[in-house]
Amino acid sequence: MIEFKKVIEKTVMVDPAGKLFEQIIEQRIDPLTGNVASINTFLGEKAKAFLGNSDMEIMNELEAKTKENCPFCNVFEKGTKYVESFCQKGNFTLGNSVAMPNLFSKCTFDSVIIINYKNHTLFPKKIDVQDFANSIMLAKEIIEKALLHDSELIHHILGMNFLNPGGSSVPHPHFQLHIRKVPYSGVNKLISLSRMYSNSYGKNYWQSLYDEEKKSGERFISEDGDVFWLSAFAPSHQREIWGILKGKSSILDIGKDDAENFARGISKIISYYEEINNHPFTFAFYSSPDKKDKDYFWLQVRICSRPAFKNLYSNYDTWFAPKFVGDEAHTTAPEEYAKHLREKWNLL
Repeated sequence: MIEFKKVIEKTVMVDPAGKLFEQIIEQRIDPLTGNVASINTFLGEKAKAFLGNSDMEIMNELEAKTKENCPFCNVFEKGTKYVESFCQKGNFTLGNSVAMPNLFSKCTFDSVIIINYKNHTLFPKKIDVQDFANSIMLAKEIIEKALLHDSELIHHILGMNFLNPGGSSVPHPHFQLHIRKVPYSGVNKLISLSRMYSNSYGKNYWQSLYDEEKKSGERFISEDGDVFWLSAFAPSHQREIWGILKGKSSILDIGKDDAENFARGISKIISYYEEINNHPFTFAFYSSPDKKDKDYFWLQVRICSRPAFKNLYSNYDTWFAPKFVGDEAHTTAPEEYAKHLREKWNLL
């Protein structure tokens, strides 16, 4: 039985007019990791007024300004290429998705996967689902190729930063794929905790989570094939949504249908972010280096919204608590945005 533990706290203060008022804060503890999320919905409307929305005029200007000399639009002329012994053509391609080496590498194989080199957009709704799926399958191909090159290159992470507040330096939509010999600490921790849970209770934590969340329905959003979507009970990031693939632990194990199921869900979530005028986002796939881990760990993508795109945006999601100790504060309950997504899911 998974315990969704909450500790309720109350703070009382005197407002500027001299009146007493109180706020209720939920301290939520993640059942597997122990990470804590502080939720104070009282601050929701104030946060909206303070943080604002994306500036459409600036976004349209930047889209037009950056398109002309965009290296990703002209990837075959201006982009890097893999050495011939690794990729004979110089670039991996699938449809309009193109992979190339990252000019500023952080590991043995650090790749940029341009989602569609012909589609220079700053608006999430304009990113095609099939292009997302093709990019995921390209990542699988590159990981397989890296393993043939060096069998010790088993650790990998696939993710995406979108727009400057989302951590992107190039606005053209793209993934980043990192492959190295050393484990990724966050992925390694999650796999280790999943293994410990299985050893202690004789169950797959992620199967138990699926059963509990679907039964409750509060945070469960939808499922597409073997991928199910839910909001995190104790989110580490803003409006955090998880997509989890049942029965598989690694990108190495996915098929075309799995990639398309992930792609459709990602597209719906980022379209929802756009609808609430919060275009920037970040996501990462937690993928095991070993397909055999599927008995206790399932492949998953975790996605969150980032600060709205505007001049002098507030980088509110990197204050000291989440930055250094890993605990974030929220003004919207996960059940609330899960409800909104459920209502809109088939319309996005």
